[in-house]
Amino acid sequence: MRIKSTIAAAVLAVATAAGVSAVGAGSAAAAAPEGTYYGTYYELYQCRAAGEDPYTGGYYWQCVETWDGWELYIWY
Repeated sequence: MRIKSTIAAAVLAVATAAGVSAVGAGSAAAAAPEGTYYGTYYELYQCRAAGEDPYTGGYYWQCVETWDGWELYIWY
């Protein structure tokens, strides 16, 4: 009887972990930037400098980390 309880607990733990990771993926997708893509930068300080530059002309800006570096999104 003890073995069945241990197996059931393990299956429940795996199902719970899978559910948590699915919820995490959904919230990450919902937090995607909605601004206009401006460019990709290698370093964060480069992205911030471009966001703060008056030449970009945006009201708000956001730097988002990606596999390639940092993407700058601007709201006009």
